[in-house]
Amino acid sequence: MEAEEGVMEAQGGVTEAEGGVTKTKAKNIEVEGRVTEVEGGVTEAEAGNMEVEGGVTEADGGVMEVDLEEATEAEGGVMEPHLEEAVDHEGGVTKTKEFA
Repeated sequence: MEAEEGVMEAQGGVTEAEGGVTKTKAKNIEVEGRVTEVEGGVTEAEAGNMEVEGGVTEADGGVMEVDLEEATEAEGGVMEPHLEEAVDHEGGVTKTKEFA
């Protein structure tokens, strides 16, 4: 699948994050551009459950938007939950959608 190939290629950038860790555990995660290069904090995206610490929602060189129905916990950052769908932005996007 093309989506899986894109995610696999993005993992190299994720391991090089500065001051934080990015974990993506979902079948429907799509990463484009430089969103994997984040500074500070931890991002965990897991099939509709996202916890953000250290303001990772705004990544360096990209934007992260989340489509959730469950509650979202955020510390030191900004998050826009309950979005209809993730929108592509210049510089890259991380899309996370919950399975029904």
